[in-house]
Amino acid sequence: MLRNYLKIAWRNISRHKTYTAVNVLGLSLGICACIAIYEVTRFEFSFDRFHPDKERIYRVMGDVTVSTGEKLHFARVPFAVLNSCRASLSDLEGIAGIIPYNAKISIPDGDKPEAQFGSIIGGTNYITTVIADPQYFDIFKYDWLAGDASTALAAPYTVVLTERRAHQYFGSGPLDKMLGRQLIYEDSLKVNVSGIIKDLDKNTDLAFTDFISVGTLQNSFLKNNISQDSWNQQDMSTWTFVKLRAGTTAAQVNKQLAGLVKTHADPQVKLALWLEPLSALHFNGDVIENTIRTAHLPTLYSLMGIALFILILGIINFINLSTAQSIQRAKEVGVRKVLGGNRPGLVFQFLTESFLLVLFSVLLATVLVRPVLFGFRSFIPNGVSFRLFEPSTMLFLILIIIGTTLFAGLYPAKVLSSYPPAISLKGSGTERGSEKWLFRKELIVFQFAVSLVFIMGSMVIANQLRYVRQKDLGFNADAILTIETSGSDSLSKIGVLVQKIRQIPGINKVALQWLSPMTGNSRGMNLKFKSGDLKDFRVTQVAGNEDYIPLYQIKLLAGRNLGKSDSVNEFVINEKLSGLMGNKSPEDAIGKTLYWNDKPYPVVGVVADFHTKSLHDPITPLCIINRPDRESALAIKLASKGAGP
Repeated sequence: MLRNYLKIAWRNISRHKTYTAVNVLGLSLGICACIAIYEVTRFEFSFDRFHPDKERIYRVMGDVTVSTGEKLHFARVPFAVLNSCRASLSDLEGIAGIIPYNAKISIPDGDKPEAQFGSIIGGTNYITTVIADPQYFDIFKYDWLAGDASTALAAPYTVVLTERRAHQYFGSGPLDKMLGRQLIYEDSLKVNVSGIIKDLDKNTDLAFTDFISVGTLQNSFLKNNISQDSWNQQDMSTWTFVKLRAGTTAAQVNKQLAGLVKTHADPQVKLALWLEPLSALHFNGDVIENTIRTAHLPTLYSLMGIALFILILGIINFINLSTAQSIQRAKEVGVRKVLGGNRPGLVFQFLTESFLLVLFSVLLATVLVRPVLFGFRSFIPNGVSFRLFEPSTMLFLILIIIGTTLFAGLYPAKVLSSYPPAISLKGSGTERGSEKWLFRKELIVFQFAVSLVFIMGSMVIANQLRYVRQKDLGFNADAILTIETSGSDSLSKIGVLVQKIRQIPGINKVALQWLSPMTGNSRGMNLKFKSGDLKDFRVTQVAGNEDYIPLYQIKLLAGRNLGKSDSVNEFVINEKLSGLMGNKSPEDAIGKTLYWNDKPYPVVGVVADFHTKSLHDPITPLCIINRPDRESALAIKLASKGAGP
């Protein structure tokens, strides 16, 4: 019987080729959009979902209220918090801290030139080298390929590497032969490899590659850079992770953290500590010192709604096209009923046809989804791909087929199977004023309404695009190329590269920078200003050399540009920060002193406000500094036609 249904369904589908093509194409586009959005959301929701006991793992967050009343959320807390929690909190099964360490890495190899590597993934703030507690590997489980997990980070001057990083440093030899090999961080910190672990092969925000023992911090020059007993906001250095005991709630630990703050922190430091679930790590973008890429949860939910809406539109279009064939199918229905066909059998027949059309649509959608993802690759995260034979993807497609077949096929099947034989055999179909036809008219009205909404939405988007193109961002990004280096190049090497590039015809200017103005990855810094009452500010840090401001044509309102220097010795600030300092005009800020890490720096210039983040975000107070240790990228301004180099 089923074989007979399939034969008849295929015969009807192949007989109406145009109808089939239109129906399949419309439905496949909707399903393709659903699959693409599903892959994006599945990717984003997959981060760090594979850790054992993940629901009991939290990150300790620090909220600081500054003098302006603004509450700042920090992903890092003072190192002293780690030691206090370990000594005082009994509801923790484990606690560990990691300190991101941006360093140049050298691999000595006898008389050969040292191979050099960087700690930052190009174009991001993500630092892959960390100073880590041994307990980190108790909270987050890794497969150990070489070395002893219990002792690998117990001693000073040791480092644990991931497998991929070890091969990058030492080649493709046996892993156990790499134990004891030496690495040099920042030209002078010598450590030996004590363990090698397997890379995490699933999506994670904890993709660290070099784990230096915390004993190294306590026994080397690093202890002068990272305070181990201060609770001040200037010393927010440590990502602190805790694993709660079974049965313990985050609220219970939050109360204990509040008690620790009262006991140890200066009352003038308005600090609050709280636990953030590991599952929220990937979605908390409103955090300072959070160098990981985060996803926007409301946007993901909106995408899910859009996917469902697009699929519903495809289903409505399918229903309208199917019921539009009612007159052509009326005689067929009449003949079947006269020959003994019953309504359930007819419904199953039409559902079989709908199933085949949906199946063809899904097959076409699976072919289209890869080009669609490739076309939108600049708008979606790296790593999103369509894996047809993954169990979760197969289950999603099966649910799409079943759900779409039922929703898209049931109503047309009900309509077509309900024709009275006497009327159907005359070829007049059914009464157009009946309830079923009124429902179809409602669907058509809905389609037209949606079309009007899309037309108006297109007009709004066109205006938005026009606004974005014409919006004055406060800098000129036209004809500018950027080159990211590994972050490990010495200043002399970068200087040679700059000189070589300047000799190329068609090059106007070349500047060193950390990141381009609107990457959204800019780093923050805490500044203080003493003018009567002490004022503290959280500002955006922009690192660039003396050519940065002229290259981007940022308007200088008062004072001068940054001078050439091999270290930070002066600031150029924006109008926003000048106003927060209490200055009535940009000129009033010149010569005043700002304190960064308790060191004084004069303000030598004030520039007009410019955007460093999305246009949705307000312009933030900003400080431009010449910081050579961060300026590992180049911005190249191409000469316009007729302009000299």
